[in-house]
Amino acid sequence: MRIPSRAALLLALMPALAACGSGYAPPRPPPKLPPEICLAQLDQFHVRYVKEAAPEGPCPVYDSVRVSAVGVALSRPALMGCDLALKIEKFAHEVVAPEAQAHFHQGVREIIHFGTYSCRGRPGGEWSEHAKGNAIDVAGFKLADGTVISVKRDWGPAGPKRDFLRAVARGACGLFSMVLTPKTNSAHENHLHLDIGAYRKCDA
Repeated sequence: MRIPSRAALLLALMPALAACGSGYAPPRPPPKLPPEICLAQLDQFHVRYVKEAAPEGPCPVYDSVRVSAVGVALSRPALMGCDLALKIEKFAHEVVAPEAQAHFHQGVREIIHFGTYSCRGRPGGEWSEHAKGNAIDVAGFKLADGTVISVKRDWGPAGPKRDFLRAVARGACGLFSMVLTPKTNSAHENHLHLDIGAYRKCDA
């Protein structure tokens, strides 16, 4: 006996519907560059880094490096995957620098951050992208003249600092998989979370 077409369609959809439950498989993460190619690109773009062994324990970092500057200094050296270092370099030169010139007519001296690698999970039981060295939390920027632009202080009030931060967040969405901002929730009221993981979201 032939199954009616509507029933056949329902049967075909059942595996997909089941995947929408709590045990669904996440999307595949973006591919990583081979280490030798990634490191060569860091050298080409004059990123200041040292190669570091992957952290021990349950949170290894693929092709780990400790970065102190990406042309623009980081407020402190940060452990991350090489692929993230390349993205931050691109972010600094293709997004942050042009927006600083447009809004303040000067360059950026420093990217102020809260951290990159941290061996921790997130709600739902999955590992955070920080646990893989795939994320950075940007707290603000220091301009060439020493002016500090703070996500916590300057995201809300109208003016060039707010416009700069929001333009930077929009630009980051073209480079990073996940861009979370004070618009996302109270947990991000003081920083921009930028990562290169599998999930995509732009909260600019």
